[in-house]
Amino acid sequence: MELGQHIKGRVIDMKDEHEFRIVITPFCNYRCFFCHSEGFIKESTPLLLSPADYGFVAKAAKELWGWDTLTITGGEPLISPIYRETCEAIAKEGVRITTVTNASLISSPKKILAHNSQINVSLHSMDPDVYRRITCITYPLNQVIDTIISVRSFYPEMAIHLNATVIRGVNDKPEDMDKLINFATRVEGEAKFIDLASSNKQLIVPCEEIEERLVAIGFSKVDEGKWRSIFERGSEHTSITRCGFAEQNSARGDRNLFLNPDGTVASDDDRGKLSMSLLREIHERDLDSFAKKVEWYFPPAKRI
Repeated sequence: MELGQHIKGRVIDMKDEHEFRIVITPFCNYRCFFCHSEGFIKESTPLLLSPADYGFVAKAAKELWGWDTLTITGGEPLISPIYRETCEAIAKEGVRITTVTNASLISSPKKILAHNSQINVSLHSMDPDVYRRITCITYPLNQVIDTIISVRSFYPEMAIHLNATVIRGVNDKPEDMDKLINFATRVEGEAKFIDLASSNKQLIVPCEEIEERLVAIGFSKVDEGKWRSIFERGSEHTSITRCGFAEQNSARGDRNLFLNPDGTVASDDDRGKLSMSLLREIHERDLDSFAKKVEWYFPPAKRI
């Protein structure tokens, strides 16, 4: 498989590119017991950025460094009252949007996801009991599955990734992974397995072990990047992505730049130890100062 090869009309991009990950809200309607809240934010974080502010960030990132993608995350992004306006502001700048969501709040895919080119649905298990154990909520798994099918029916070209954080003794059996892969194939999406970021080492399944489980059900690795590996079984495809916040991946360096709702930024390599405020630069639309501070803080940011 070549880098960037098309799979069923979509592109799997293996290049190690950088992007802003917009943490639009710290709030979530789920309570997944392993959640790291993108490593930085707390529910007490003030919400100080507007849709126009996020549009400025998207425009600056594209014009300065060629970052033409952006991921909206949280918390649960769809809880944010400015989610749709923010997507519209970003899309106007010609920047492609990925939303990370649990899919429970996608009441109208046609309206809510109108500006997205990709969604990453947190779907850690196809077993209702395991799903409930992980998420610590009673929202029915079958409703999430119906929503994913509905998204595909409205958006036949949208990239759909089904993200499963692999937890030892919970959802790490090869047959558990196979069920998710089979469903992803049915909706012409991709199952993506992620190693756990946790201080409890007993729960962590290293990427090497996740790979062994995929091999056990007939998959072969066909490409490998710094953060992501692609696997193939006949016409089926899946991947393993390393969590940027996991201690076991700390030596891999910077990957993305996270913009929090209070205007501070941090990288996944910093583990929250260092952050910097861009609030003034964003509110004043001070492009030069914005660029200099980002490039000082995040060396992978290189002018185009």
